[in-house]
Amino acid sequence: MRISLPPSLRKELHTIEREVAWAKQMSPEQRLSVVALLCRDAVTLLQMNPKRDRVLALRDALPESTRRALARLRQR
Repeated sequence: MRISLPPSLRKELHTIEREVAWAKQMSPEQRLSVVALLCRDAVTLLQMNPKRDRVLALRDALPESTRRALARLRQR
């Protein structure tokens, strides 16, 4: 049975390349500025959250591949 997707979800109408084109054209400084703004927003939202401490206590374990990559970087 074929599923008909709404236009907003059809990849041929909304390619990822068009969606991220604005970010690809940014300089590293501009990207850093966007990241800083997002971090500021995250802090604001955390301050408004009554379960702030619980949220901050949550940590995802690093994948083993990331641990190995970090170890390689530290050796350099």
